[in-house]
Amino acid sequence: MTKIKFTISCILMFLVSCGTSALRFQKTNKFNPNVKNVITMAVFDMSTNSVASSDDEVLKTFGSISQAKVGEIYGNLIPGGDLTVKAAETLGIKKDLDTAMGKITEAIVNSNSLDPKTTEVFAKLAQYLKVDALAFPLASGGKANMENPGITFRFVLYDTKNAGIQYWAEVDAVSINALSLKAAPDEKAKTALYIASATKGINALYDGISAEIEKARNPK
Repeated sequence: MTKIKFTISCILMFLVSCGTSALRFQKTNKFNPNVKNVITMAVFDMSTNSVASSDDEVLKTFGSISQAKVGEIYGNLIPGGDLTVKAAETLGIKKDLDTAMGKITEAIVNSNSLDPKTTEVFAKLAQYLKVDALAFPLASGGKANMENPGITFRFVLYDTKNAGIQYWAEVDAVSINALSLKAAPDEKAKTALYIASATKGINALYDGISAEIEKARNPK
């Protein structure tokens, strides 16, 4: 048992400490580092073009870290996540929101402008939630994608007062070594490896965003 625990600990240390994910940070002419009242949306899985499954441990981790980090960066932790989905259901725009979130992923991948319908959906939601900006955690897949080809974690900040994307950011795809998984003695240990590897990439994403925002707020 001690040997197994030692092996898993070593694997975890390797996953968390090795390498650095490169950040890509793209501002638009609507960039405003001093925006307040930012709410974090539910994680959107780009591989299924829908809100992430609550059963996916990796995407669940992305969602919880995202809410905490957005609160730190913008100085105001506003409960979001699944609550934003429920708000859309209350407004009767859940399907429209799913479509709109798909549009926002297309916009950053293809450098497109958002259509009026998408802008309208975000405006309705923001007005209902009484916020000034919507934060979108986006993932290119879930736990099943981590071995191959890996998951790209993205983040988009959408300003509802000055309608449009303020900026988007992403890190290199995060993957997990198949040999490390084979060394894990059970499913619980494997899940811990998935989460540790994903957390490394997610933290790299938000550490990079935080640095960019701080630099914009306090230019030298």
